[in-house]
Amino acid sequence: MSVGAVPGAPDVAAHELVRIAPDELLSMLTAAFLSAELSAEEAGRIADSLVHSELEDVPTHGVLRVPWYIDALRAGRYRPVRDLAITTTAAGVALIDGQGALGYLPTWRAVEAAIGMARNNGIAAVGVRNIAEFGRAAYYTAEAARHGCIAVICQNTMALLGPPGGTVATHGNNPLAYSAPGDDAPIFDAAFTPRSGGELRRRAMLGIPLPLAWGYIDGNGAPTTDPSVAAQTVQQAIGGAKGFGLAVLVDLLAGILSGAKSGHEIVPGVAEVGAFVLVIDPAAFGTADSVADKLSASATFVRNTGGRWPGDRAKQAKAAHLERGFVEIPAPIWQAAMDAIG
Repeated sequence: MSVGAVPGAPDVAAHELVRIAPDELLSMLTAAFLSAELSAEEAGRIADSLVHSELEDVPTHGVLRVPWYIDALRAGRYRPVRDLAITTTAAGVALIDGQGALGYLPTWRAVEAAIGMARNNGIAAVGVRNIAEFGRAAYYTAEAARHGCIAVICQNTMALLGPPGGTVATHGNNPLAYSAPGDDAPIFDAAFTPRSGGELRRRAMLGIPLPLAWGYIDGNGAPTTDPSVAAQTVQQAIGGAKGFGLAVLVDLLAGILSGAKSGHEIVPGVAEVGAFVLVIDPAAFGTADSVADKLSASATFVRNTGGRWPGDRAKQAKAAHLERGFVEIPAPIWQAAMDAIG
């Protein structure tokens, strides 16, 4: 691990960067979650997801989240996973009760179960309830893709979005991700606000303003570049009514269908939200041999037109980090994590 300086652009505060090897970061984070009385399996799963986010240049879902996880675990707001019973309710359908835990291990188990059931049934759906956030949704779709499956995974969150024409937050930004097999499979992961809540928090910590083009407003409805103000204000969905409608869909699947809290019922900081995992085995459709090839052809066409294929940026970032042998964490974010770990 080393520390270096980074020059600040006109709209970005200058901060030192902590450089650390991915394996070293994984070990440190695993030890930190073990100290919060998580099992080795749960601690390792959370740490692995956070490191993958850093490798793929998604710092909003990396080390930034360590302080509030550690604080919530030690305060008892989130419980360690002790028993995750998977209840099969129909052919290809199952439920997992997270019993107040962070969503990482329960959702990972849901993906594993769904992959197994999809092998037998062609398609499988697993609902997860009574969990806190599960991190980056693409982390889970990648695992299904690695096993040759198509996956759609989503989670509902506390209310952040106001409906079209409304001024009260009624639904979460409700991230949704999908992926598929093959080297050029799309990796799509997005919430339905202009940026994630983690990006607002990251910018607040680093003193980085929001671009006006993102469309955040203050309590009076005026445009704002202050991430702390934007985080406290009712937010509008990307795409207006279309984005809000998709957020409602995620709430239906991850919240209502899975038996978790949903919409305005969700209390911030309480592990009562849900997740929904849908896995499809292309072999059941007779297209297992063509999915990867057709996606690759589509990706090549997109790139040849000058466009970017979903997942290109993350894959390039991961390759670059692994070649360099380190990731870089801004010093304020690193220090906050070290202070929380103690």
